[in-house]
Amino acid sequence: MNVAYPQSDFVSPQHTVEGFIKLVQDGFENPERRRGTVRVTVQDYPQLGFRARFADELLVDRPEGDYDADTEIKFPISTLELIFREFDIVDWRSPEIIGSTELAGDQSLAFLLAFSCLRPSDWTLQRFASVERLHRDRGYRNGVEVQRLNAPSQYQLLEAMEDSRPVIVSGLEPSPPCRDWSLERLEAEYGDVVVCMRSASDHVTMRQFVDELRTFENTPTKAGSSLEFKAYTEGSGLPDEMWANFGPMYFDAEDFVPPQLWLGSVATGVPATPLHRDPLTGFLFQVVGRKRLDLYSADQADLLYPYKSYNNYQKCWFQPDRPDHDRYPKAREAKCISVELHPGELLVQPAGWFHQVYALDSPTMSVSYFWRY
Repeated sequence: MNVAYPQSDFVSPQHTVEGFIKLVQDGFENPERRRGTVRVTVQDYPQLGFRARFADELLVDRPEGDYDADTEIKFPISTLELIFREFDIVDWRSPEIIGSTELAGDQSLAFLLAFSCLRPSDWTLQRFASVERLHRDRGYRNGVEVQRLNAPSQYQLLEAMEDSRPVIVSGLEPSPPCRDWSLERLEAEYGDVVVCMRSASDHVTMRQFVDELRTFENTPTKAGSSLEFKAYTEGSGLPDEMWANFGPMYFDAEDFVPPQLWLGSVATGVPATPLHRDPLTGFLFQVVGRKRLDLYSADQADLLYPYKSYNNYQKCWFQPDRPDHDRYPKAREAKCISVELHPGELLVQPAGWFHQVYALDSPTMSVSYFWRY
């Protein structure tokens, strides 16, 4: 369901912070019964900072004196104002957000807090509702064939997108072809290019990231869940310097929102991204290694327990890789379609399909593009 949109203008910094607190409390969910304390500091106005405690509801106060916290978040008042202006499109991974934020401690608590302040636009709500109706009318819950097409025309792709059918496209080698790309080549061609930002002070170049990735690959125990640290760019923006080799291969570049880079390593058998859906049609191009995607039709939303607070993509509380059917009993009925993506292949995934992504090889590299329409 939708919730009341927040106001975008406030008469004082105090009104801004109080508005942010209400936004987070109204959007808070905690079915996993997480417990912990987050200290939020407003850099320009430290007296406006607050403590957020996770319980069945989000408890917010301003205790006197110091206190222990599991997580600390610091950001300027301008970041809160940005959230109010762009609540329906703001991305916490964007340079404007992560580049101004300092984060320490348990990141999973910070993520829950961050998602609680998001809200979908009316357009996103309408798009999801429309796709759910289409999938229900076509009976997609019972399965649909994912076709493999060799260098199809744009018209063929538009037909599949109109019918909301995922397809895998082959025969689209870039120049140089995917078989020629490796960590060494990426480091040689883009060594000084910033590929991701983890905080205001942590801007990671390709050379630094490849070093991290190699170290991570040699670590006996890798990240055991999608919330733990891993050497993975997590969909950071594709740097401008990489567009020539990895830009969109269908339609015009202006038809897509800025591409995202998915480069790095996660343990195989652990999802690289949790179960979620997007309101835009996604094009996922595989460059290095293989990936598997488990797809769930949009008419299964009632079985997958999607978040109530989201904007440009909607996560699910139910996670198929670690199913908790006692907490999420309806998910027992959910049915998925699994597809495997090889280097040089492109998955066209129409809007609204729930999906979870696994890396089958390590390292892995993909580039995703979202069609604007």
